[in-house]
Formats: sequence, C-alpha cells, structure tokens
Amino acid sequence: MPDGYPDPEVVGWARTEDLEFAGLHIRMTITPGDRIVQLWELADGHPVRWLGNVFRVESEPPVLKLNYRYESQFNRTQRDVVARTGAKFWKG
Repeated sequence: MPDGYPDPEVVGWARTEDLEFAGLHIRMTITPGDRIVQLWELADGHPVRWLGNVFRVESEPPVLKLNYRYESQFNRTQRDVVARTGAKFWKG
C-alpha cells in the first residue's frame, strides 16, 4: 500500500468507495472521526498513489487539494465535481 493509505489494523474501520473519473480509477477513503476524504489512484483495483484530499466538506464548493502530479489533469469544472463527490461520500 502507498504511504499514508489508511490501514484498517491501525486506524480501525475505514469506509471506501471506488469511482472512475477523467480516465482515472479513484478510491475515496474516510476513517472514523475524520473530516477529510482521501482520494487514491487505483491500478488493477489496488491503491498506488495519493491523488488528493477533499477538505471542509460542509462548504460550497468543498475544497479539493490535489497531488502536484494531477494538478494539470483536472479543469475547474472537474475539480468541483470531484470535490462535491467527495463531500457526498463523506456525508453518506
């Protein structure tokens, strides 16, 4: 697993959901009590790299912080969609 990926043995139960967006396979994760949705790029169903975080998910639009590798891959509209998807996942 990539560095920083939530280990259920350490953090307890982590909720996840996978999606495909902008040609990427992405896993959203959230750990108990956390207010940050972590985004991970998947390869063959396994997390390989941290993609970014959705912060302050109660704001509109939620704040999305992307890994520098992905900054140029998402335009403003795509960033808003990913941020809102992360917020919906957090609230779910």
